[in-house]
Amino acid sequence: MNKLLLTLIVLTTGMTLFAQKVIRNKDGSYFKQCSSFSISRPLSELAKEHPAVKKLGVQKEAKDADRKFPWKHPSNVPFSEDPIAQREQGTQATSSAIVNIDGQNNSVSGFDPLDPNGMVGPNHYVQAINSNYQVFNKNGTVLTASIDLMTLFPGSLDDGDPVVMYDRFADRWIITEFLCPGGNNCTNLLFAVSTTPDPTGTYYLYNFEPDASDYADYPKYSIWSDGYYETCNCDNQKVTVYDRAKMLVGDTSAGFIVIPSISDPNTSAGGGFFCPQTLYADGTLPPYGSPQYMFYFTDDNWGSGFTDMIHIYKITANWTTKTGTLAVYDSLAPQPFNSYFTGGTEKDISQPGTTKKLDALDGFFSYRIPYLRWGTYNAVVMCHPVNTGSGSTIIAGIRWYELHQDTTTAKWSIFQQGTYSPSDGVSRWNPAIAMDANGSIGLAYSVSAPTSVYPGTRFTGRTKCDTLGKMSLIETTAIAGSSAWTSDNRWGDYSHTSVDPSDGITFWHTNQYMATSSQINTRIFSFQISPCSTTGIAGINGNTATVLTAYQLGNQLNVKANNLPSDDNAEVSLYNLEGRLITVKDVRPALNAVETTLNLNGLAKDIYYIRIGNNNYQRVIKVPVH
Repeated sequence: MNKLLLTLIVLTTGMTLFAQKVIRNKDGSYFKQCSSFSISRPLSELAKEHPAVKKLGVQKEAKDADRKFPWKHPSNVPFSEDPIAQREQGTQATSSAIVNIDGQNNSVSGFDPLDPNGMVGPNHYVQAINSNYQVFNKNGTVLTASIDLMTLFPGSLDDGDPVVMYDRFADRWIITEFLCPGGNNCTNLLFAVSTTPDPTGTYYLYNFEPDASDYADYPKYSIWSDGYYETCNCDNQKVTVYDRAKMLVGDTSAGFIVIPSISDPNTSAGGGFFCPQTLYADGTLPPYGSPQYMFYFTDDNWGSGFTDMIHIYKITANWTTKTGTLAVYDSLAPQPFNSYFTGGTEKDISQPGTTKKLDALDGFFSYRIPYLRWGTYNAVVMCHPVNTGSGSTIIAGIRWYELHQDTTTAKWSIFQQGTYSPSDGVSRWNPAIAMDANGSIGLAYSVSAPTSVYPGTRFTGRTKCDTLGKMSLIETTAIAGSSAWTSDNRWGDYSHTSVDPSDGITFWHTNQYMATSSQINTRIFSFQISPCSTTGIAGINGNTATVLTAYQLGNQLNVKANNLPSDDNAEVSLYNLEGRLITVKDVRPALNAVETTLNLNGLAKDIYYIRIGNNNYQRVIKVPVH
């Protein structure tokens, strides 16, 4: 251990430990400063000097294994057919995956499940698994070796639950994992924030301890205008808001606000699994000061006292007073569904050639819930596994939703909902969903069946103008499985779908699958969905993609857009990095093009964002103001 610590000190520069400043508020929220701060050496150097060592023959179940408990209320509602189940494949042709490569695998990490996740940026794709990370370019070429997270984070023990974020509004990368000091409770959360847009460069390294007595299991993060928001599967449920503005510039006084949250409605007193999700801003940031929202669902199949319901809570954070609030906001009644499998035993999904079954990852919304702003409404998409079998036969399908929020009343409603479960006996689960700049929805997930389908990965999707509630694209296999997983019942824990910020229309997904000889691999792939014929931005599956450009000339910003989907009225908006709207102008394109100017008088030198769009499409680019 001493040798390891000496090595880690060399890998970082100037690590500073802090006596944590704590401010406790009457409403139960509290503020704490980070525990330590340092700056890493360039990741490209660390990868060359300390590549991950293959852990052949080593098999460790992730440290959150003891966090799964049987549900308090077993199902007592008779099974009924999902009234909106889509039992047929889509019929619209889709392209094969554009990039389709293997990512990292468990011979490198030694862990299962792999917790595969990653995000795409303008020039890179960064993937993290338990407990390694790696950088690729967008052609799929490896740019760094796979690296142990302990190489990046001082004091890390490769404890796991990593999450990668690309903050498109600041052009920065964030890599996180939790830390279990001394091998005990995983109470600390580690953040690496890139100092430049280059994910192979140096990182600001932060160590946070939201609750010294609580296991910070399954931390899930989102980007909002006033912070990085985190929820977790914790005993003491909380929402933690991290000071995004300070972390982006390497401010050593960066801290976080902890806001008490609701307790798990459906597990034993000794613990269980409950991780609500907050909204992850894609496209443009919400205006600074906009409240964040937290979502979870309940199911009448959980037992007496429960109903099928989507619950919405409103969250506010105030960095001036260092306080935060969480309050019931609304609830939405969806079409009936059954999210009950085996009550948290993890023995859910069948595989060929074995009686060993896999965890359905049931009872909570899958990561992430992307949030996009349109003209008169805001939209979010979310999904979770449901049991679409009958009797004792379990077949997993995917319930998905598109919610709209009226920008005038702030009221949420269910715009559309569906359950994707074609009648072929194949389970589809561990999903991740996203929406592109045309309003098309991409959905990718794991698949398995008891006789012929080993655990692999597929995807589907729909366009904005398709019949509501239907995934209209023909299902495509990204990678087929070749063997069964029999070491335990764990699977994935999560997967990840994101949209390329460069074009707004290319989906990227990462997930795990079974290669030959019971080897867990991960897959990274991208795909596009052809837009509605006259209402969306085209790409490789269309004709000519929309081109949006902007440049400064004196105190004016010249904005030009070509190949727009239509000549319908649109807005040209200018935002800063915090999501504050600087100015907006209504434009009417002619011959699918428009050119206009925005006044820059009084604007500080900085990076800003230009958006053009309406309710049918949007395109966002960043522009420097000198």
